[in-house]
Amino acid sequence: MLVTYIYTPLLAAVIVLMASLHSYAINVLVSPPEVVPGDVFLLKITSADNAPVEVTFLDRKVDLYPSEWGLISLIPLDVNTSPGKHKIHVRHGGDISIASVEVKSHTFRSIKLTLPEEKVTLSPEDQKRVDKEYGLQQDIWGKNTKPVWDGQFAAPLDTEISTEFGVRRIMNEKKTSVHRGMDFRGKTGIPVKALNAGTVVLSQDLFYGGNTVVVDHGMGLYSVYMHLSKFNVHNNSKVEKGQVIGFVGSSGRATGPHLHLSVKLNGLSVNPESLFKLEL
Repeated sequence: MLVTYIYTPLLAAVIVLMASLHSYAINVLVSPPEVVPGDVFLLKITSADNAPVEVTFLDRKVDLYPSEWGLISLIPLDVNTSPGKHKIHVRHGGDISIASVEVKSHTFRSIKLTLPEEKVTLSPEDQKRVDKEYGLQQDIWGKNTKPVWDGQFAAPLDTEISTEFGVRRIMNEKKTSVHRGMDFRGKTGIPVKALNAGTVVLSQDLFYGGNTVVVDHGMGLYSVYMHLSKFNVHNNSKVEKGQVIGFVGSSGRATGPHLHLSVKLNGLSVNPESLFKLEL
């Protein structure tokens, strides 16, 4: 039987609407769209249905979490990420969408330091302790809990930055290390505040970091506060954003009182300043 369709303006409108619904079944937002190596960026995904969503970036699966916006993820960039436009593959049901983030070329500054030899080359006993503490921290970074942070992340101190993230330090002309955190100036005893809500998963004296507090914010995101003069929290403490977790000091391998802040995301060290700038 031959069926004849009469093409009317109403039918045309329905076809356009159905096409629009299919085209806009998923929306992917990358914020910010331009970053530099070592940054963290935010991925937001909303869809018009409940079809499963899977994301990969740099050949790695991205964990997604439900939020008031839809699905979200915080994605870290290694400090050695090559510049260029990097694709984000989003599979929604049977469809694949491609988003991208632009990684800009960036040159981190280098500084030369002259230190006592014992500060550069560790004794066998110290190296054994460092290796043990490294393993302890790796176990922490491997755990991924549900997000408990609330809104914007804020700096732990309102003082100046003495050494920014990514600085390459050449010690005694023979050893190079990358500064994978931020150093805040501060006098001994100044209160240090939590970047956001979370749970204390470590409060311990470490070889390099001295009195160190690690807060788990969920989604594989951890903030690390080093060289404290004393603690104001203990393991398993629940903390709120802005709560005092310790006080500035010079414990561990520090040459003077300051706060070294590190941020770990999915095991990678990221620039805390990029986290503070995210609109969450």
